Amino acid sequence: MIAVGLDPSLTCTGLAIFDTEGGVITRRVRTPNIGTSLLARRQRMRRALDGVLTNVPARVDVTLIEVPNAAKQHGAHGERMALYWWLVDQMFARGRVVEVAPKSRAKLATGNGNAGKDDVVAFTRAAFPDVRIPDDNVADAVGLAWAGARWAGIPTPEYSPMQQQAFDRLAWPARTAPIV
Repeated sequence: MIAVGLDPSLTCTGLAIFDTEGGVITRRVRTPNIGTSLLARRQRMRRALDGVLTNVPARVDVTLIEVPNAAKQHGAHGERMALYWWLVDQMFARGRVVEVAPKSRAKLATGNGNAGKDDVVAFTRAAFPDVRIPDDNVADAVGLAWAGARWAGIPTPEYSPMQQQAFDRLAWPARTAPIV
């Protein structure tokens, strides 16, 4: 069984893979700004997409991906949304996909939907002391993959009641749904 968590970003996408055979793997996919031309922006998004896809198995049981925060006023919203949709499309080709709102992502990891990035990092490091969690991008991905692993039946640390509440509110696919 394989569960993937993705925290997509134009600068540093967080990736976590929970695998019953390989344990927990984390990665950061860094994509520096290479310019503002249309071609440069497209190349940056392609590098982010390719960096994720080269690290994710061809078949997964479920991927949880954070939806970009529409309230963020800085950054390139169009490019962030494009990267999100490219990743959603490619992850559907590998298995089931569940989208997670930013507050739900924080609540899954900590039990508090208003938890800050430092809290998410601290909580995921405490829950998974043997897993490499270098920053908030990976911590977010670990929190997402943790939920996916629970759904897929991969043994994980127990959830608090508030984490379980966030888990239960996600739009989970049917277990019998075909992988497209």
